[in-house]
Amino acid sequence: MDRPPKILSLMEDYMGHRTYSNLLREGFSQSPGCSIDFYWYNEERELDTRILRRLLSFSLPNQWIRKQNLDFRWFRGQIANAHIARRLALKKLRKTQYSALHFHTYVLAFLSLDLMKQLPTVVSLDMTSWQSSQEKADPQFRWTYHPNVWLGKQVFNAAARIVTRSEWARQSVIADYGIAPEKVKVVHPGVDTMKLTPPDALSRDPQQRFNMLFVGGDFERKGGLDVLDVFLQSFSEQAELHLVTRAPVPRQHPNLHIHPAVKAYSPKWLELYRQADVFVMPTHFEGFGWVFIEAMAAGLPVIATRINAIPEMVSHGKTGFLIQPGDRLDLADKIRTLMENPTLGRQMGMNGRKVVEQTFNAQTHCQTLASVFKDALVL
Repeated sequence: MDRPPKILSLMEDYMGHRTYSNLLREGFSQSPGCSIDFYWYNEERELDTRILRRLLSFSLPNQWIRKQNLDFRWFRGQIANAHIARRLALKKLRKTQYSALHFHTYVLAFLSLDLMKQLPTVVSLDMTSWQSSQEKADPQFRWTYHPNVWLGKQVFNAAARIVTRSEWARQSVIADYGIAPEKVKVVHPGVDTMKLTPPDALSRDPQQRFNMLFVGGDFERKGGLDVLDVFLQSFSEQAELHLVTRAPVPRQHPNLHIHPAVKAYSPKWLELYRQADVFVMPTHFEGFGWVFIEAMAAGLPVIATRINAIPEMVSHGKTGFLIQPGDRLDLADKIRTLMENPTLGRQMGMNGRKVVEQTFNAQTHCQTLASVFKDALVL
């Protein structure tokens, strides 16, 4: 009997990427057709790589320069991470014979083009550097992302297959990097639908306050200040707001609850989703927005923004509401609509749960990704 192909996978380890990697590890541990060794790209750093990472990640004190990327901090940081990933890849390749490589995200492969020529490689991403440049920098300073974009094109050219989380990101790889469409595949990420389940609506106390949930590490960028302001201005006496964030929150209120150290899929994290009536994250900028499909899996209506890949997850009027970034009046209106129409919120939550079960579940994601790896091996 032929042994399954063995794949070396190096993964980003922050925020949603860590959650994604943990789900992959669990999903592929139960898959006999594909053997994958998963490593955090930085889990075995030596002293010299630690020093290099520190040197390349220094931050200038001028906030405006940092915001416009004039210090090339995004390039410096990605090069440092790519160097660490390459060192780990070389170490693992010396010890084990692998059939293929996998980098998530693709920027980890910036300095491993030679390795990609030796082994079929799949790279995956939630957004491209070109898309980041459109969102993060003023038009006159987007040239500061050119090194990232140039290296990204080399990686995409060398990859056997490219996996994106959304059609929005796929179109950027094709149009902005000149990559053949047949090489780029959307593989929707999945959540654990066995752990994230909708609450029993019949068991809910009708006297309980309307419960709003926000989950976002980068509080300001993800619209946290918008949610906080709207809550304090319009709903603080009739609702509760739970903020899952490590960022300092500038206000206090008896009905405002801050959770700075809650890990994904922990008992407390699951409890927060189960007790919520609506998930609200009107982000100003987002590559994908993992939390939206988590909220939909939990049977919650979602209030989000009409940007980037979010409309591929949240359907306006069906699974939630989409507003423009920064529109606090519309945000308040949509929250009030759901407060006054609990049946509508429950129906949206049910619709969202069905979408996740059909499109964004972890089991289907792993099966599809395994097929991509096998395709890459026969090229």
